[in-house]
Amino acid sequence: MVTHSSELKQISPDNIIPNPENPRMIFREQDMRELRESIREVGIRVPIAVYQDAGKYVLLDGERRWRCAIKLNLRQMPALVQPKPSRLENLLMMFNIHNVRVQWDLLPMAYKLQDIKEMLEADGKPTLTKSLAGITGLATTTVKRAMELLELPKKYQEVLLKEAQKPRDKQEVTADLFIEINKAYRVVERYVPEVVAEIPKRQFVDSMFKKYKDGTEKNVVNYRKISKIARAENTGMEASDVAPILVELVRRRDYKIDDAYADTVSTAYKTRDLASKTISLLDTLREYRSGKSFSPELKQRLNLLRKEIDRLLGHK
Repeated sequence: MVTHSSELKQISPDNIIPNPENPRMIFREQDMRELRESIREVGIRVPIAVYQDAGKYVLLDGERRWRCAIKLNLRQMPALVQPKPSRLENLLMMFNIHNVRVQWDLLPMAYKLQDIKEMLEADGKPTLTKSLAGITGLATTTVKRAMELLELPKKYQEVLLKEAQKPRDKQEVTADLFIEINKAYRVVERYVPEVVAEIPKRQFVDSMFKKYKDGTEKNVVNYRKISKIARAENTGMEASDVAPILVELVRRRDYKIDDAYADTVSTAYKTRDLASKTISLLDTLREYRSGKSFSPELKQRLNLLRKEIDRLLGHK
């Protein structure tokens, strides 16, 4: 965010240092290479933003451009020099500058959101998700997802940081995996607490992560079926009916979520959906006084439907 007191200068890249508060920790080589080539051809068209501190200029915006300038041995680069902000102003300024750009990687963002939260708490200011979203310009869902990653064991945070160094299409593990696993655990914890009494959260996360890494599970969205299993009561089943299967799912590395789903609630959910669709179809059919206006194609389909119903009900 550029203030009215900014001053445009040409500054040597050697006199600029990175901002220690920058939420952006990941600089992918492929992206940097493309930016370097662009700067090599047309130069730096958009000035970076800095503030002066202890004889150096500290970056507020433009670390990628600055890194490219260093690599290209540029003697000077355009910079808007602003007054030195407080630490909280520094962080919020960078969040708001980058809010309209490509989003930062979620875990590094989470680290800085936690810093902002702690500073706000120290000042007695609100730190709920909505408050953090409002002050940083982020969506509330983004803040929730980011803060959730801070609950992960350190080893998984390190996995995410390592994966984030790769191009996005080459990443094998993303934040979405852990967000889906955590979401599934919360639903199990709420609806089938006897499972949680036997399986602690860390064991649950370890098991689900290993299933994904070894290829037993190939799609992070599939973890949502665990929540459907845990909500078995929605289909008329008891939580006690699915608890042993959920425990087995965690303990058996080769046991797939699809298999656990088929062994528990799959048929029940299909039956519930069929009942709902049947009611809807009946309501629609009752709107007609006769079938005289039906097309031959519709009549044929209704006859096929009647035959299937007779088959299922055992009618000849």
